[in-house]
Amino acid sequence: MKIGFAKLFKVSGTTMAEILLRLSLFNGNYFNTGSEMRTWQTSPTNFSRTIICIETFVEDGRWNFTIADELLGSNTFYITILRDPVYQFESMFNFFDLREFYKVSSFDGFIEKLENGTLREDRFLNIAGRNQLSFMLGLQPESFSNETAIEEFSSYISSKFHLVMISEYFDESVILLKNLLGSPIGHMLYVPKLTRTKDSKQNLTKKQKLLVEKWLHADMRIYNNFKKNFEKLLTKQIRQEVKILQKMNIRLRDFCRVRTIIVHEKSPLLRFGTYKLEQWRSYGSNLLCDLYIGDHQGKFYFVRQAVKNAGEVQRIFIID
Repeated sequence: MKIGFAKLFKVSGTTMAEILLRLSLFNGNYFNTGSEMRTWQTSPTNFSRTIICIETFVEDGRWNFTIADELLGSNTFYITILRDPVYQFESMFNFFDLREFYKVSSFDGFIEKLENGTLREDRFLNIAGRNQLSFMLGLQPESFSNETAIEEFSSYISSKFHLVMISEYFDESVILLKNLLGSPIGHMLYVPKLTRTKDSKQNLTKKQKLLVEKWLHADMRIYNNFKKNFEKLLTKQIRQEVKILQKMNIRLRDFCRVRTIIVHEKSPLLRFGTYKLEQWRSYGSNLLCDLYIGDHQGKFYFVRQAVKNAGEVQRIFIID
């Protein structure tokens, strides 16, 4: 089994990537990550050919199915996750600290420029800007106002992705992913990554939100299409499994004594925090907690030992 994950900006993608990379470890698979999809072409032999292995394809650049197909081949599950475009953009605005780029002192100033029609339309280093979700999935900027192109693009990616998750339904997304891959629920536990302090989040008025929605028209159309389809998948059984997952996540965080480290700085970027372990129980339990909470990218040499303790998850966090 192979997974192609289109990892977008500020959509809970880092948390989802942690889950996927951990699943690779559980299946004994080495994994690669790269900032550009084409960099993967230099070492295609690193992909395991064992059918039971999960291969993760984490991509922080623009997604391209043609290249992904060439690299991953057939029998690949393609997945991604989307978020309400207004709040995705606001989070991205703060994460990259785009005040200087847009020549404003705050997000309120950005909205004022948007309302006055004086907002620049180019992209920040060609990585962040208007209709970020659509752009990273492959829609060209010249098509942002083309209704036909947007609908055709939405239909195309719908036919290619096996699962498009929704950040506002993150736990439901995790359960749907679990069912798609046939993974034990104990392997799907997580701690959110790159959270923010409350004072860094923008409280938008209804008028402001509608204004940004109009500006992000392409993203809104695509997001609403996938959100509508996603909600149809939320059966009673899925909701029951979500409750089990949430209870197990609470037990995991209590067991590992998780706390949040967030530096209160003027820079919006530094207000994004990560979770740390407050106290280690024992060497074995330390590895187990690090497996679920630590940053596994580039740390395979360390967390490899934690996989040996993964069976403890069902015993420690099992829900009766």
